[in-house]
Order: sequence, then C-alpha cells, then structure tokens
Amino acid sequence: MIARLKPAVEHAVLLLVSAAGLAVFLAPLRLGTASSQSVTLFGSLVAVSAIVVVGVALQTRHLSARLVAVLAALIAVDATVRLVLVIGLLGFSPIFFLIIVAGYVMGPSFGFAMGAMTLLVSAFLTAGFGPWLPYQMLGAAWAGMGAGYIGSLAPRLGGRPAIAALALYGLGCGFAFGVLLDLWEWPTLLGAASSPISWAPGLPLAGIIQRFGAFYLATSLGYDAFRAAGNLLLIALLGPAVIVALARFKQRFLVAWTGPAKVRDDVRSPA
Repeated sequence: MIARLKPAVEHAVLLLVSAAGLAVFLAPLRLGTASSQSVTLFGSLVAVSAIVVVGVALQTRHLSARLVAVLAALIAVDATVRLVLVIGLLGFSPIFFLIIVAGYVMGPSFGFAMGAMTLLVSAFLTAGFGPWLPYQMLGAAWAGMGAGYIGSLAPRLGGRPAIAALALYGLGCGFAFGVLLDLWEWPTLLGAASSPISWAPGLPLAGIIQRFGAFYLATSLGYDAFRAAGNLLLIALLGPAVIVALARFKQRFLVAWTGPAKVRDDVRSPA
C-alpha cells in the first residue's frame, strides 16, 4: 500500500517546478537564441510536471479520482471555449477565467495542471504549436496555481472581498502573462538589432531592465491591458456563480479523512 505523502511535499513540488520554469524563462536574457534549442523538451517537461503535480495532490488527499475527472472535463471545456471564442480582441481571451476560478476553488495543484494542460489541448484544436507553447503552458499553470493559494486565504477574506481579491489577481495575471512571454520572445525577436529597446548580448542587469521596460511599454502594454481588463470583468461578473458550482463539486467528490474510522459497539460484528 502506497504511503500517503505529507501536504508539504505538494507545495515543495510546485516550488521546485516553478523555480526550474522561471530559470528557463530568464535564460534567453543571457543566452539569446541559443536557449531556444530545447523547446520540445521543455514543453514535454511542463506537461509531465502537471501530471506529477496531480499525482502528488492525489497522494496528499488534496484531490480525488473524481476530481481528476472534473479536471479533465474543465480542460476540455476551456480549450473548446478558446476555439469557439477566438475573440483575439486586442489580446483578450476568456481562457484564463476558468483556469483562475477553478484553481481558486480546487487548490494550487489543480490550477497548475489545468493551466498547463488547457493550453496544450487548445494547441491541438487551434493548430497553435510553436516555440511559444511551452512558455504559454507554464504561464497559464502559474496563473491557476496562484489562484489556488489565494483560495486558501479566502476564508479570512470572505464574500465580496474574496471575489474582489480574485478579480484583482486576474487583472495582474493579464499583465504578468504578457511580461513572461515577452521575456522569452524579446531576445529572439530583436536579436542584435541596433534599436535602443532591443536585446543585446552582455547587457548588465540595469541595461536589461531599462531596455526591456521600454520594449514592453512600446509593444505589449496596451495589448495586455485588454487581457487584464477582460479577466477582471469576467471574474467580477461570472466568478461568484461559477465558484459556487465548483465548490459543490469539490464538497461532493472530495472526502477529507480526519482520523481512523471508529466502529460503534452496537454494530460491531460478534467475535
């Protein structure tokens, strides 16, 4: 019989995966295009990491087999929403709404897995494969994971303050996702161009921050603002109802064992 893992292991796995992913995001700032040679391997590692995170959550009883089925259904729904509602309206996509709300209710491991796998499945549906996909997968995974940790604070906030905090988090995710994708794309897009906002090998940290900041303001800020505003509005308007529905699934499908079961004397089998 497999021993149950301690809940701290789940958080340690998430931290380890996130630290490794962040290193890969930052690598192009030093290595340029040389860091993009293992994109396929990186995408595979992100997908495997999502599966590992789910497995650890099962062993810590933060997920059940039925909730994993709910996870698969939500991934399919969200990926299909991205296909049907390819709004592309100056950067807005409804795909982050369900990732963030599901992570908020179900926990960080659920949110991490849903974010990563939703982007992967939607790539199959939209033919969206490319060197950007692993970075999108990890960025979406972090969006769901962070929402899970906000959900752990929700009982302290309660009601409308919790929804307001989640909506503001969605707003921040809209910008953060764009910044993360630009961190990977910036060195490969502009390379050794002579523009004052381009990446160049050997830049000091201050130079990287200054040039990247100027690049982001000039090329991506307005685009990301629509994604951020869309996240905020969807969470504020639809979040409460969806959160209630998902919470019912969690309550129904997740059994929390607090100790060994006790057999009453009047129903105990005779010796």
